[in-house]
Amino acid sequence: MAALPLCLLAPEMRNRRILDANFRQAGAVAVPAIETDTVSALFAHVATHRWSSVIAHAWLHMFGVPEGMRVVRLERPVREPRVGLVLAGTGPEPVMARALLDLARDLDLREVFDRLTQDHLA
Repeated sequence: MAALPLCLLAPEMRNRRILDANFRQAGAVAVPAIETDTVSALFAHVATHRWSSVIAHAWLHMFGVPEGMRVVRLERPVREPRVGLVLAGTGPEPVMARALLDLARDLDLREVFDRLTQDHLA
């Protein structure tokens, strides 16, 4: 994958740092032809059919797959990044924060996004 003409997020972005660590773990270095700071720009470049990209499957829900392109599932890295929600520990708990916590606790986003990915792979 590192040998493909790639369009990737900019190196200071968290998702790119995770991707670079995964490349290093696989013994590769990605040297993208294009770097951008938005996922929408990645999809715009991929839609030209000149570049490939590596994105989290969660973005397929929003952008889909550009016509003439396909999704290729990659092996999951040995160490996957964790995402958390941090709230202030003082003062009254905001109603919106409580609602978000309640929703997040009951939602299996990995399952939802894995199902969407399967739809794109079929």
